[in-house]
Amino acid sequence: MRKLVLLSLLACAACTTQADEAAKSAATPRAAQPATPVTAPAPATAGTLGQITSLIGKAECSADQQCQVLPVGSRPCGGPASYLAWSSAKTSGSQLQALAERHRSEQQASNTRSGMVSDCRAIAPPAAACRAGTCQLIDALSAQ
Repeated sequence: MRKLVLLSLLACAACTTQADEAAKSAATPRAAQPATPVTAPAPATAGTLGQITSLIGKAECSADQQCQVLPVGSRPCGGPASYLAWSSAKTSGSQLQALAERHRSEQQASNTRSGMVSDCRAIAPPAAACRAGTCQLIDALSAQ
């Protein structure tokens, strides 16, 4: 039994070493090419999403009627990727909607370019309510 465990550990170590060496050799620049730092590009939608969250701010409210739900992004099979709560008391709805539409278009184009797929399940949109002076997402069923 000890030999079997030892052989299994050695096999795992060999696989890990080979994977590490393959990753290192892939990351090592060729001698004919100048060495340049490799950095992952920032997603194209990060800037727009940042503008959206900045515009929403703390989503301060004094009543549930001020709280709205904003669909954000785009899932590969359709529909929004997520939702944000925002306050109509503190935020311009038209400006926020325009940014959300731009973000949706950017993410949809990114999904198409990358061939992104998802599970295509339907996600019920949440509701928003004023809790402790800020708009927060809640389960739509609990809001009724």
